[in-house]
Order: sequence, then C-alpha cells, then structure tokens
Amino acid sequence: MNTLEDELGGESTPTEAGKDVGKARTQWNWIQLSGRISTDVEKKTVKDQTVISFALLFETQRKTDKEGSHANFIQIELWGKMAELFYPLLAKGMQILVTGELFQQRWVSKENQKAQKFCISAQALAISDHTYRPS
Repeated sequence: MNTLEDELGGESTPTEAGKDVGKARTQWNWIQLSGRISTDVEKKTVKDQTVISFALLFETQRKTDKEGSHANFIQIELWGKMAELFYPLLAKGMQILVTGELFQQRWVSKENQKAQKFCISAQALAISDHTYRPS
C-alpha cells in the first residue's frame, strides 16, 4: 500500500498557524476522547518533524458489533515538540484524555482500491491513568 505521504505529496503534515494566510476556513472540528492506548507507540520523522502515533480504545453506548461490544478504535497523532515530550511517557494500556482535530485520510492502494481512515491530530493530551507514576 502506498503511504499517505506518497499519495498526498507530503501534504499530510499539519499546517502551522500563519502558513494558511489567505485561506478561509469555514469550520473547525475539535474532538475530545478519553480511553486507553491499545497499540505500541510508534515514532517516526516526517519532513524533519517528529511524529508519534498509536490507536486509542474508547467505548460508546452504541454497540459496535453483533457480539455486543461497545469498543471503538481511532488513530492518534502527535507532532513536533509535543511528540518528543510525550514519546517517553506513553505506553500501551495507559489511560489518557486527548483533544484535537478530527480528520480523514484518503488514499489509493497499490491494488487501486480506495481506502480511508479517521484520525485525531492531538493538540492537548493528559495522562489520566491513576496507576501511572513518572520515574
């Protein structure tokens, strides 16, 4: 599968305030979720910027499958200094509260199949796990 960066020509990185001068935004989309980190935290560099990502498990009142599960998963991304700060602190199973911008990534796979996923680009993150003790 082609990477998102390949498909978008490097345009998948979040834009900084001030770089969008002259572009009108008609809507802001902010979301806040509480849940547990369900995957290992991955770290990489995109265009000289550190990015970490992981899946967040959160529950809803609505059933998500025939077995009666209420579990949902969404990908979380942290960029730049925020990623560098939180990378050594976050771990699978930890409970967090995240606030950020909800966005949809779309691409075409090598098999010419359209694919998509929703992600949250975190703007604020708090560790809400009562068992977490920083070293």
